[in-house]
Amino acid sequence: MNRSQAPRPHGQKDLARSQRTQTSGNVRTGDARKPHPAPDAGRPGGGATRASLVSSALGFVAAAAFAGAAAWASGCQGEAPPGPSTEGHPPERTTSLPRPAPTTSARATAPVEAPRSAPTSSAEPEPPLPDKPYTGPLLGSIVPQAAVYPTTEFSKERLGYIRLGGKVPVDPKPIKAGSCAKGWYRLLDGGYVCGRSATTDMSNPQVRLGITAPKLDDVLPYKYAFNTTHGTPLYRSVPSKDEMARYEPYLESSKRKKKEEEKKRAEELYEETEKEVAAAAAARGAGGGEAGASPAPVDGQAPAPAMTAVVGDAAAAGDKAAAVAAAASLGILTPAPAEEEPEKPWWENVDEKGRPLNVTLADLDKDADGTVAKRMVKGFFVAVDKTFGWNGRSWYKTTAGLVAPSDRMYIIKPPTSQGIDFPEGAKSVGFILAKSASKYQFDAEMKSVSVAGSLERFAAFGLTGESHNHKATVYRKTTEGWWMKGADGTYTDIGAPPPDLAPGEKWIDVNLSRKTIVAIEGDKPVYAALISPGRRSKDKKKDHPTHTGVFRIREKHIATTMDGDGTVAGDLPYSIEDVPYVAYYDGSYALHGAFWHSNFGREMSHGCVNLSPLDAKKLFFWSEPRLPRGWHGVWATSENRGTLVSIHE
Repeated sequence: MNRSQAPRPHGQKDLARSQRTQTSGNVRTGDARKPHPAPDAGRPGGGATRASLVSSALGFVAAAAFAGAAAWASGCQGEAPPGPSTEGHPPERTTSLPRPAPTTSARATAPVEAPRSAPTSSAEPEPPLPDKPYTGPLLGSIVPQAAVYPTTEFSKERLGYIRLGGKVPVDPKPIKAGSCAKGWYRLLDGGYVCGRSATTDMSNPQVRLGITAPKLDDVLPYKYAFNTTHGTPLYRSVPSKDEMARYEPYLESSKRKKKEEEKKRAEELYEETEKEVAAAAAARGAGGGEAGASPAPVDGQAPAPAMTAVVGDAAAAGDKAAAVAAAASLGILTPAPAEEEPEKPWWENVDEKGRPLNVTLADLDKDADGTVAKRMVKGFFVAVDKTFGWNGRSWYKTTAGLVAPSDRMYIIKPPTSQGIDFPEGAKSVGFILAKSASKYQFDAEMKSVSVAGSLERFAAFGLTGESHNHKATVYRKTTEGWWMKGADGTYTDIGAPPPDLAPGEKWIDVNLSRKTIVAIEGDKPVYAALISPGRRSKDKKKDHPTHTGVFRIREKHIATTMDGDGTVAGDLPYSIEDVPYVAYYDGSYALHGAFWHSNFGREMSHGCVNLSPLDAKKLFFWSEPRLPRGWHGVWATSENRGTLVSIHE
């Protein structure tokens, strides 16, 4: 995506990078940054007591533990194209979970070893049939990401992870093995989780009050809120009224209070001025001066009688400013030293277009303290876990465990366009990109053409492969019998299969010129959709091509956060929390859903392959590695290989 078009998250910049060290779902490439410091669990000055009481009432017991563990990641989505080179890339933050080695490494290609410490009697059962809902024991994650290991030993190799509050089918009897004192739980869909990261007690507060499960039946797994104003705070917990007034001075109540205080100070100053002028006049009278006579010399010079009169006249007339100025000039009143104007915060230090000057993600972190985790730039997105009311305002609890004021944001409406199952007998699939288009019909001799109906943008249909040139215009015949004008859209054009494709194996064809994607099983195309690839430019700093080649999906996340700094001077940082349906195939490049724009079929991203949310979800669950029930992320292994992705012009 590109920053210029969507509300600042910079287009789709294909977010999260991945030279990652296998993190939970938030990853970045380039030089790894140290793990983001966890927010303070408590609050200064007794604030922790208030916050904990409020949090309990609102179901936020788990939020405090999770808030600090949430990681921010960057990738193809907003900064320079990710990849092997880190030049020009913003520093990256990672979570505590290291990424497994790529599937091309010796470690990854070796067969997953059998559990060394697990009892030999615990064979992996067959997963239940899809039409039989699971009703057995569950294991719930009590940490931000509960790592799933291939054996009952801690290692760098991990199969995936379960998000805080996520629940998965489990053998409820823990296995005492390795260095996990609480024992290992064997998941019915494969892998082992240490008991210190999860529990079978579904009444545990961190399970009960964990992150709401993603809504996989909806267009998006979560609701997403767009930040409309620079400087909006992300609180660690619900703030008090005093904290709101302190951290959000723009609130109307704060403005009124400030004006009242300024008015009161002005009145007090004027009263003091009147008293000082009167006292000075009385002192002159006591010294024997006649009415109208000049006052005693000040600093060796006597003030002019006219100036003395000015002070009295101004005071009598109620003109505070004139009285103070005149009194000061006579030496009767010493003016207070001018106060230095405090330095403006970054979100108020803006250019003529209202854009903050030279702001980076690191600058946003500098605002962090015991109350506020960070401030947001206009255009940031947060994923909404819960909505609640507090202190006369509506609030969003984010999936990162933080709290945002909803009156500074709005919930976005996602694009609902989507591709189609590949029509039987079709040679390709056509898509309409024009805002409005028509169906056409030719006469029997193919010499005249007429309109046969209307078409909406993103309409999809099968094509026979037959085309006709009429008056320098290309038309393509549909499987329904009418003709599509070539200039109104695009069509799929599948490239050569990958060289190491096994018979019947799934693979994905991405055509950058046609801006289409096709899911294929062996030699049979099954689904086609539009994409938005990387945006090209003659300016190297703005040139973000999607790289061609054949890859395998390395890891998949239902959602992962992507953020980064701009690559061009003056560009603002971006952050999109929980980008949906992400499948990484090459470093930080990924196939993923984009809800911040609907311009599919056009170049929009910073290198990743953007899809509409519905298409991204379709391919996410169709492709490999398969995501087990209840897991939030999964990595490919030699036994659960990722789907091949062929990207070509």
